[in-house]
Amino acid sequence: MSGDNRRSKRRDRRGGGAVRRPVSSYQDPTRRLVYVAAEGAKTEGDYIALLNRAYGAEKKFHLHFCRHGDPNGLRPVEVVKRVLAAAQRPDDEKWALFDRDSGDKTPEDIREAMRLAAEHGVHVALSHPSFELWLLLHFKQHTSRESGRSTTVLDRLRAHPDAAGFADYASQSGDRGKGLGDRRERALLGREKTAIDNARALVALCPHPSGGCSARHLTKIEPIPGPRSETKETYEEWNRRTGHAATCDPVQRDPSADVWRLLVRSASERTKRSNRTNSFRSANRTD
Repeated sequence: MSGDNRRSKRRDRRGGGAVRRPVSSYQDPTRRLVYVAAEGAKTEGDYIALLNRAYGAEKKFHLHFCRHGDPNGLRPVEVVKRVLAAAQRPDDEKWALFDRDSGDKTPEDIREAMRLAAEHGVHVALSHPSFELWLLLHFKQHTSRESGRSTTVLDRLRAHPDAAGFADYASQSGDRGKGLGDRRERALLGREKTAIDNARALVALCPHPSGGCSARHLTKIEPIPGPRSETKETYEEWNRRTGHAATCDPVQRDPSADVWRLLVRSASERTKRSNRTNSFRSANRTD
């Protein structure tokens, strides 16, 4: 084998080449495969891994976290592009997780990413001000507006008596600072329903001037069957999938933690894979 061929194969194994083995070929075919990308390189990935370990086998899903190597995190639009690049087919289930975080994002950064996600059939789980709000909601409700800043959210997460291991969260350098080690994972596990209930309540408290934001009707999170070019779903219709009003500006959803929809979606139904079509489809079964 020539040196060029060997280098090409190495690039493919690292994911840098055009040839790659489909992620779905590694998975239990009875599990629903969901592609998830996030701006952070550590906390979100640890949380996704925790969900897979704790509930994936029982609920028949696998959340494939699309890792990236940028220590500074991805921009919102880059998160959407990352999950689109990782998915195998246009109708694969895709989720993009990113924060409002006014310290390094403009309102237009958020709106542009939302428009791109809607165009390509990607669910967005927006955290306002940050993913740490979702972690805090496992322990208590938080309704105060933070204008995209996480200082208060972090302080309350570190100080909560039930949040074992979080006292020094994000106060150290490197992965240990924001990682979800054993103590932190144990503190979170079993509190998912509390977090979901708290996050759903925040939708109804959205300050959208015309009202109409409510998660009451979202008892089941439906998959997006494909990009707009196939579904003809408008941005406003896509926006309603979050429980917010069709014209609700995502930048104004302060506070909000839409990760709850990913959990409800993951736990809501079992799916099976067709050997004939090699595609995922609903088994219309609620656990």
